[in-house]
Amino acid sequence: MKKREKTAQKILDVSWQLFQDFGYAETTTRQIATHASVATGTVFSHFPNKIDILKLAMHQQIDAVIAKAHAENEQTSPRLRLRHYAKYLYSFYCENRAFSKELLKDLMWHSQYFEQQVDSFKQMLFEGHKYDDMKASAMMDCYFMTLLHGLNNEALSPVQMVSILTAKLQMIHT
Repeated sequence: MKKREKTAQKILDVSWQLFQDFGYAETTTRQIATHASVATGTVFSHFPNKIDILKLAMHQQIDAVIAKAHAENEQTSPRLRLRHYAKYLYSFYCENRAFSKELLKDLMWHSQYFEQQVDSFKQMLFEGHKYDDMKASAMMDCYFMTLLHGLNNEALSPVQMVSILTAKLQMIHT
């Protein structure tokens, strides 16, 4: 890894920890720079703004959650696979509710940032099956709308969110 990449990763790692410790809104780029032992300008040379740090940090965290779920996946149908992954992802999003809301608020208008990750995820769901983009997209719509509903209703647990998703997916596949 080159020095620039190491610095960017250090900024991301420090940022994630600060976001965890103090909250996204309360963490400043100056604090990030101080804890990463870099100049504030260095933070901005790697990331245009704080939301971009959060986006990339969340992207990395989500990739790690997906990798863990993938390693433990025994499901074969796309619907059951999505349900399996949703257990892990909904738990992650609920554990990081404030970051998740901030991220999703930004992604509403900049969805291209996670487009490749979502497309890869849809392909993975249909691994071993004939890919159906319309069905995959409808499944993802159900997944994301359930996620939004769950993040906006703190009384809903990840388990309840998976139950809601399951009911929606059954309606698509009947």
